[in-house]
Amino acid sequence: MAANVQALTAEQFQPSFWRRFVLPPDPSQPSRVWHTSPAIDMAAYHFSWIWLLIPFLLTGWDDLRFYVYAVMMGANLAHRHYGLPYAYLDGSVFRQYQRQLTWFPLLCIALFAATPLFVIHEDRGSLLSRILIGIVTFSLLWNIWHTYMQKFGILRLYLAKEPAAATKTPGWVDKYFLLCWIPLYFTYAVPKNKEQLLDYGTDLYDVLSAVVAFMEKYETLLLIPSILIAAGGVGLWLYHEWRTQRLRNRARLSAAIGTTLISTALFWANPMNAVIAFAFSHAVEYMVFVWAFQRRFYNRPRQAPPVMQRLLSHSLSWYFLFTAAFVAIGFFQVLWGYKFFVDADPVSFLGLSGARWYFYYAVFESLVHFHMDGFLWKMRRPEVRSFV
Repeated sequence: MAANVQALTAEQFQPSFWRRFVLPPDPSQPSRVWHTSPAIDMAAYHFSWIWLLIPFLLTGWDDLRFYVYAVMMGANLAHRHYGLPYAYLDGSVFRQYQRQLTWFPLLCIALFAATPLFVIHEDRGSLLSRILIGIVTFSLLWNIWHTYMQKFGILRLYLAKEPAAATKTPGWVDKYFLLCWIPLYFTYAVPKNKEQLLDYGTDLYDVLSAVVAFMEKYETLLLIPSILIAAGGVGLWLYHEWRTQRLRNRARLSAAIGTTLISTALFWANPMNAVIAFAFSHAVEYMVFVWAFQRRFYNRPRQAPPVMQRLLSHSLSWYFLFTAAFVAIGFFQVLWGYKFFVDADPVSFLGLSGARWYFYYAVFESLVHFHMDGFLWKMRRPEVRSFV
């Protein structure tokens, strides 16, 4: 009784605006429209790219570049590890996916340990070097697909919260809407920004130079079809949203606006700034999604709570320390040699510098991250959908 009175008293001191738009609902009572709350969803899922892109637009790129880029790299490193405690510190989750959580991660660990064999003498023409370039290319392409499919999952999440209706926007329309800009990236953004692309893509120089050469050769032929594909994706999505819901789903509209703005930022902002902001936004939305999911998933009392549930009994401390550790690693890795220890000799181990080891760790660890996301957070699974 006293606890209820205390809760009611505390709630009375919270402004109605704060309760309605900012605070997430009780874990046992999910929002009927948003994933958490309007403010959190918009700040984390729809417009988190603004946090980085606006400072770039207002202050320029030069000195700010390293610090903002370092923050993004730290956030990306942190988010790729967010699924690991859930997978390996909850026995029921691990037993359910034991095979997927064992063999592929072990393969990636073995390939990472063998990295020095792939880069012997840095000979790009050797078979092992080409295999490594292929793995890095595959990781990059999977990263692009994974980023867009995460946004696709959020769009479908909002649609799943809609009351049962005769018709809803089909999944392929949402997917087309998200991916419709990619042809225009190749036919317009790649030739326009080829110098930057080749400068920052030294690890994939051969692949990127071939793509640039092809797009420059056929740019005139492919540009108009690419514009039509992009316009068709936006137009078709709006048509279905109007036909099925009369544009009444505010969460989906907000998500669509935010995604369209950052997807087109490669055309109206510095493309490298846009890519950094896009990557940061992906990391933020992933971390918030995992927090929101686990907030509900571990709300159920258990006789023998797993390690993960016990950690989340101190969720603020857990998430802060876990995230801060990886953000700090990513942050200092970027600034090492640029702002810190500028005159120090590079750290080397087995013929690879510390920066190269970090890069290849990110490649193989990202493959594990993408692999795990393919089954841990699938919105098609009822046991996932029931906790979002």
